[in-house]
Amino acid sequence: MSDYSPVGARAHVGSTGRGAIEAAVSAEAALFAADDDAATRPISIIAERKLGESGLAVFPFGLGTARLAAIDEVAAGRILHRFAVRGGGLYDVGDEDGSGRSQQVVGDWFAANRPGRVFTALTPSPERDGGAATGSTRIVRAVEAALRRLRLDHIDLLTLDFRDGQLTLDEQLGAVAELISAGKVRHLGANAASGDQLMAARVLSGDGLPRIVAARLAWDITGNSALLEDVRMVAAAQELALLPDATSASIALASPSLPQKVLAGWGHTARLGQIVNARVVRPERERATDAFAGRGREHRIGVALDRVSDELGLQPATTQLAWLLAKRGVVAPIVRITRPEQLDVLMDAAAVSLSRAQLRELDRAAVAAR
Repeated sequence: MSDYSPVGARAHVGSTGRGAIEAAVSAEAALFAADDDAATRPISIIAERKLGESGLAVFPFGLGTARLAAIDEVAAGRILHRFAVRGGGLYDVGDEDGSGRSQQVVGDWFAANRPGRVFTALTPSPERDGGAATGSTRIVRAVEAALRRLRLDHIDLLTLDFRDGQLTLDEQLGAVAELISAGKVRHLGANAASGDQLMAARVLSGDGLPRIVAARLAWDITGNSALLEDVRMVAAAQELALLPDATSASIALASPSLPQKVLAGWGHTARLGQIVNARVVRPERERATDAFAGRGREHRIGVALDRVSDELGLQPATTQLAWLLAKRGVVAPIVRITRPEQLDVLMDAAAVSLSRAQLRELDRAAVAAR
């Protein structure tokens, strides 16, 4: 239990006394007040973006909450609070560790704070939450289990994982139709779908099954966008909202100026640790030499991000999300974070306008890095 946990403080009331608990609560209140005060700094007016044909409009950044179970509840509360204060409204309420605890944390916070604008996106876990159900009922049971943990009566955007080989596409869409009819789901999205699957789903929607309005996909500046070309083309033709999952090594790669303790919140692999160390410690001139000598795709992109970010006076993490937001069809990148101080750096991207020259420079670096 963290020293900053109010739960831990209550558990030790007998040994620490009422004064210690009151001091801990006051300190926690001061942290939230600081978040509120920070929002008063001048910021650009940020237009919301339409979520495909759903009729919904959201702030162009989505908060992934799937890792909140792994951190102190005060830090989790500060992340959720700060996101709402900054105008955020799209919560990706997944569950990364399979315990369901992250969804419980979010549900408790929703119930206690009742934020004004909440749009939830969920990719259900039929294998874990479907119980003994079979067929499409597994999806229905999984959504119902998530709703109980979240303490909500509906999910705004249910994103089906089309890689589930146990159900056919029409069975999955049929389960969503049942959920929509019951008022437990409002709109349908696709997660990790291919272009062919998106086209097949649109054909089935002509027979009365739910129509997909948004597509989740793994996409950031370090990825191979050529592999996503068919999905992006189909999404554009069907006017689907793109919700890129930008939680990857590229966030840490793009953030040489953030403190090490902040970067530690992104990624856990040894390879990522090497990248982060090189980007933070290695001098700029040596990084540039590596890039132009062809010694590392990460550095090639990193140097371009450094250069553009320096022109704009931004953190490179902000710049790389601004690059993503400039792509056709992208509505809101979704990023899972574990530290409150990461949030502003990322959400600031929604107010950034990159010039054509800056976009070309980043595009060339991303393409040349393959």
